[in-house]
Amino acid sequence: MDLYIIVFFLISIILWPSVTSEILTPVDPPTDLQIIDLGHLGPLHIRWKAPLSLTNKKLCVVRYQLIYCNVDSTNCKRVITRQLQHTDGFNLNKGVNVTIQTRVKEHCKRGSERHSDWIDMVYWPSLEGHVDSKVKNLQCIVYNLKYMDCLWQKGANAPPDVNYRLYYWHEEMERVMECNKYLKNQGDKVGCHFHSEELIEFSDFNICINGTSGLGPVRPVYYVLQLQNLVKPAAPHKINMTASKNGIIYLQWEPPAGEVKPHCLEYEVNFSGKDSDWESKIVLEETTITLLNMTAKSKFCVRLRATVNMFCADDAFWSDWSSTHCLTDYSDEEGNAVVKSNLLGELILLTALASITLVLLVAILGCWISWKQSFAKRKLNMLLTEQTRSIKKRKCLSYGNIGQMF
Repeated sequence: MDLYIIVFFLISIILWPSVTSEILTPVDPPTDLQIIDLGHLGPLHIRWKAPLSLTNKKLCVVRYQLIYCNVDSTNCKRVITRQLQHTDGFNLNKGVNVTIQTRVKEHCKRGSERHSDWIDMVYWPSLEGHVDSKVKNLQCIVYNLKYMDCLWQKGANAPPDVNYRLYYWHEEMERVMECNKYLKNQGDKVGCHFHSEELIEFSDFNICINGTSGLGPVRPVYYVLQLQNLVKPAAPHKINMTASKNGIIYLQWEPPAGEVKPHCLEYEVNFSGKDSDWESKIVLEETTITLLNMTAKSKFCVRLRATVNMFCADDAFWSDWSSTHCLTDYSDEEGNAVVKSNLLGELILLTALASITLVLLVAILGCWISWKQSFAKRKLNMLLTEQTRSIKKRKCLSYGNIGQMF
């Protein structure tokens, strides 16, 4: 037993130098680190070469670890790759810091991984011009996935004759393009209009706005947008509202017309009774809702708006409000007003009928009086005629008596 222990001890002593030298063998870092601007307004290409000390060695695994971010940023990305290059998007308004090391695993089984020292490099984009000469407050809105408008404000220290230009690029484009339709205010460029075929979702949409001036350089500014987070849908339409006798409101509508998928929408229902403030309720995907009219026998109004839900975007804009729709039960004050209105109408109708009746009665009375006067006149004439005949007859009798006397 002791002999085996002695043999093992002697073999360990013989092999120890080679084992320790293998463990302590240093690994060289990559060489010829480069950061290349591809001219795509954000993406940078990082490439390097393998250490010369590893060129002729047959190793199980050689990998490279990258750590990169903007200068002064703590939000760095970490990538481990076997490739000798890597491309990613960056904020070119600041410098970019890239750090890299070599990681080697010599034995495929039970082998420990060794790594080199870090090497780093800083890339500085060209940022000429006063910092306040660049545009500010850029806001882009994708209207119902049909078009996008981007508006900006002139820099606080921009030259009076500044001429801004917008350039954009995304992964489906072969080259950077300039805005095809600028939006202007009093001759100055204040925005850009994009057609639907120029847009792309779920991919970086890179924008650079620079400018020229006869008074000096203008500072460029870079933006990286995700257009699915900038969508503003149209307002819901074809709103139908009915009420049951027990005061329950049934509301139904149709999704906004446009390119936004119905399953990507959520709605805010804004409703109010006669004596209450506006209340809100969020509805996911559905286009129907049942509401309890807490203020019974009163005016009940509702309006809706839509937005893209969290399942289709990280953020979005609310649409404009739809037109307001109201249901009214006229049993209280409003009902009295209607009753009064009906009574007034009936009164006017009765007055008109009474006036017509009175005119007819006056006309009939006039005709009756005229007939009576005519009848009386004819009767008087008949009496006068009879009296005249009687007088003549008496005269004739008198003349006869006189003749007999002679």
